[in-house]
Amino acid sequence: MKQKILIVEDEFIVANNLSLILAKAGYEICGIAGSVSEAKILVEKNKPTWVLLDIFLQDGSQGTDLAGYLTGRGIAFIYISANTNQGILEKAKATQPHGFLVKPFRERDLLMMLDIAYEKHLQNLQVKQQQDLLVQKQLELITHISLNSDKKWTQISGVFQALVPFDLMRINIMRKFKNKSDEFTSIRVGFDEYQILRKQELVQQLGFSDQGSNWFECLDDAIIEKIYNRDDYEQLLQIDGCEKLLGDKYRLASKIVVSLALNNGDLAYLSFYNRKPDTYTTLYLNSLRSTTKELSNLLMSLNLGNVNNPDERTEKLSAEKIISGKNSVKKFEGIIGNSPALLNVLDKVTLVAPTQSSVLILGDSGTGKERIAQCIHMLSNRKSKPIVTVNCAALPKDLIESELFGHEKGSFTGAIEKRTGKFELADGGTIFLDEIGELPLDAQVKLLRVLQEREIEYVGGNKKIKIDVRIIAATNRKLEKEVAEGRFRLDLYYRLNVFPIELPALRDRKADIPLLADYFIDRYCQQMGKVPPVLSKVALHQLELYDWPGNIRELEHLLERSLVLTTGSIIDHINIPINTAEMLSAVHSDFKLKTLEEMEADHILNVLKSCNGKIGGTGGAAEILGVPSSTLNSKIKKLGIHRESYYNL
Repeated sequence: MKQKILIVEDEFIVANNLSLILAKAGYEICGIAGSVSEAKILVEKNKPTWVLLDIFLQDGSQGTDLAGYLTGRGIAFIYISANTNQGILEKAKATQPHGFLVKPFRERDLLMMLDIAYEKHLQNLQVKQQQDLLVQKQLELITHISLNSDKKWTQISGVFQALVPFDLMRINIMRKFKNKSDEFTSIRVGFDEYQILRKQELVQQLGFSDQGSNWFECLDDAIIEKIYNRDDYEQLLQIDGCEKLLGDKYRLASKIVVSLALNNGDLAYLSFYNRKPDTYTTLYLNSLRSTTKELSNLLMSLNLGNVNNPDERTEKLSAEKIISGKNSVKKFEGIIGNSPALLNVLDKVTLVAPTQSSVLILGDSGTGKERIAQCIHMLSNRKSKPIVTVNCAALPKDLIESELFGHEKGSFTGAIEKRTGKFELADGGTIFLDEIGELPLDAQVKLLRVLQEREIEYVGGNKKIKIDVRIIAATNRKLEKEVAEGRFRLDLYYRLNVFPIELPALRDRKADIPLLADYFIDRYCQQMGKVPPVLSKVALHQLELYDWPGNIRELEHLLERSLVLTTGSIIDHINIPINTAEMLSAVHSDFKLKTLEEMEADHILNVLKSCNGKIGGTGGAAEILGVPSSTLNSKIKKLGIHRESYYNL
């Protein structure tokens, strides 16, 4: 069946050209929309496989406003935009598109991007299906084992986490004659850790009145399936006081709810909440539908309101171990923290590790990219084979090919013996290409060929060698911007970016600082042979106030230095460094360093304001700036300047 594509583009010539290219390549064009509202109508009518989406549209709306709507319906989308402004790229990237293509583009790039994005889409679906099958088996197993109530609910929470990601889960069972309801709440507090709350405990935490303690008793028996992402969730909070109390207390931003008619006549409502605003899609509804039988059997076997304590024999604990997937080896050795941002990363690692997918790890320097790569390898079926790390930034330019693929004796000056390259050393295992954004373009071409053909050739050799290697790459660069500015190949980017994992900066997970501090203090004190000193509240407060431009690596080194200088049993002060930005801020509190692009945007905006938004004609902004009005319009669009910011209504 042909893939159906909806084009959301307000420039007719561009949209028509896209339509011709895609039709020629065998795609079915199911519509062209010039605005977000028009696009929604066509999505509901034609159910496209893909949406090609411009960011800035004619009615002032943005393609990023449509992203959450498409995500909620399980429809893949790709941005096509002339805008390379870093802020716009970041906003677009946050919506998790399947691709991003910058105008003007070549026909070959568009078709290649669609092919790779579709592979990625199918791979994600396959991973999800495999995961759902595993969850079905786990639900069957947990239905028939005996554990005390809290342990069983912790196991249930872990199984549901694999089915539908949540920060808070609520289950309510309305008994057949509506004279009784059982309620249960699970709050995620760590990777495999959950706080279990019964009905009255949740009521007390939220300060409910008695009349607000049951959300679902006023609902009909109709089967409910509903997704609340971003705006829909905000609207729910405005009309439902109970939901608002819950959302505010636990900083929730999205919700998915389903109801399930049990075979005994009871009705179960399952609600999953997440702190991210665009989490839930129809894929999660499909996952819940696929496990209806197992869910029904499990919920009928439970008594949510009572706590029982059966004998926990060895075989029961063994069953618990099977369900949770735990073993004697820690899953995430050396990764410390339980903040939502970190847990989201660990969930992705758990999901992708058993697959063969390439992984691209993104994040600032010092966030732990190599440690995450090692975890992916150790949780994969390649763990018995080596993981070979290559720092691409440290490779001498004239020896890159030799280092990666090997060379024959005498193939160049200094090649006094045959040498095996990094890819061959990693055969059967994993190769971790750190700082992949530092590779020069000619080396990128050779790497791309290896990724496509899965074979290497020694420098100076004529024999092709087949390799079986999983690729994990990492970078602290913004690769979309590197692609847009011609420093990184688009085709290589999409080959690597099959499953991206973005690591949060330490400033975005400050809740983990106390745990990290304790970890580093204990580790270095063991090495130094001294009793670990206590970190005072003042010192901890200093650590939490600092923004950590060097991330975890900077925290580690600072604590090591503090331990060397500490002679007593308490660390009562930390010598926090003052970085350049802070010094400038202290001297010039109203001065902000800006890029040339930001300065250009500010200047254009000021001129537009002085002209009351007039662009063309006598006295217009284009005349003042000395550029054609068409050029100014293009710059306004590229720089992300909105009409409402310069036009006085």
